[in-house]
Amino acid sequence: MPRAMYLATTILLLLVAPADAGPDLAANAALKYWQAFTTLPRFAADEQDKLMAECLTMPLDTQARGMVTGATYSLDMMHRGAALTRCDWAIGWPDEGLLNRLPYLEGARLLSSLACLRARVRFEDGRSALATKDIVAAMTLGRHISLDGSLPSILTCHAIERRLSETLALYLPRLDAGAMKNLKKDLAALPAGGSLATGVLQEQILETGWLVRKVKEAKDKESVLAFLSDLWGSREESRGLLEDCGGTADGMVKHIEELRSWYPLLAKQMELPLDQFAGEQERAALKLAANPMYKRFVPAIIRCRWRQAEAGVRRALLSTAVAIQIDGRTALKNHPDPLAGGAFEYVAFEGGFELRSKWQPDEKHRSRWNLGRPEPLVLVVGRRAD
Repeated sequence: MPRAMYLATTILLLLVAPADAGPDLAANAALKYWQAFTTLPRFAADEQDKLMAECLTMPLDTQARGMVTGATYSLDMMHRGAALTRCDWAIGWPDEGLLNRLPYLEGARLLSSLACLRARVRFEDGRSALATKDIVAAMTLGRHISLDGSLPSILTCHAIERRLSETLALYLPRLDAGAMKNLKKDLAALPAGGSLATGVLQEQILETGWLVRKVKEAKDKESVLAFLSDLWGSREESRGLLEDCGGTADGMVKHIEELRSWYPLLAKQMELPLDQFAGEQERAALKLAANPMYKRFVPAIIRCRWRQAEAGVRRALLSTAVAIQIDGRTALKNHPDPLAGGAFEYVAFEGGFELRSKWQPDEKHRSRWNLGRPEPLVLVVGRRAD
């Protein structure tokens, strides 16, 4: 683990858990997770990158087993945090605003990668019950980090959950009927996690509260430019944005404030079905087309709705796979694709099957919101025979 992250998490742990705090803090899952993050093994940068990229595929050799053994205490703390219902990260959004670094997201990505790796080791060693507990606890960690109120945390939760779901799916055929029923119950009991509506309202605080305050505090145009450059790391980009806002702090504030009355509506729209949401955003894009701050902030927020939709399909794929393992292929008709409608496509192979969704965003929306090339929404259950 990089030394800077280790120091940052240690400092934040001390800030979140003052020495004179009352006993109720013991019920805060975030404190258990901080214990997990600060005691993670220290990996070289390339080792850490490899672990997070390949935890689902890397060979389960002596090095991999050593990694999970070295992380035993951290993984135990992850389980203890996952057993708690309350998780408060105590982030000072109004004070720190866009400067918040959210270092626990990196910790959660690394810890969940180790949980994925240990689950694979345990499955291969015939300890399936312990392996599924690792998967469920790491999924709970993902849901818990998404409760901080930020959109990046929700996206991190989706990424963690996808990797864990794909790991679990590979071993589903190895679980007996009793284990499958227990797993179904555990997955149903996962916490709900954060909502995009809450995340958008948090963005409102950052962009129409904290950012406005910081821009107003700047004494002149050069001070505004220096602040924006520090914030986004690009002086040329910041200069262009400021000029688009009329070249003054007042002009920038005016455009930011234009978003203030709209953000609560956007938050509500985040809960709409995706097709309705897309229609509302088409209309909003036309209405706010001349606002440079809309162009700077909002497209990334709107992309989160598509990522949420993809995550919902992936969750449905996993629950459908579990149902098929319990009730057989007839379970398909009871688990429709939440976006495409109808049953998921089922493709059998020796040793398992694939479930496929037919849904993907259309070309118009991919282009407007820069969604990139859509990935197939597929879950592979079991392993193909060599």
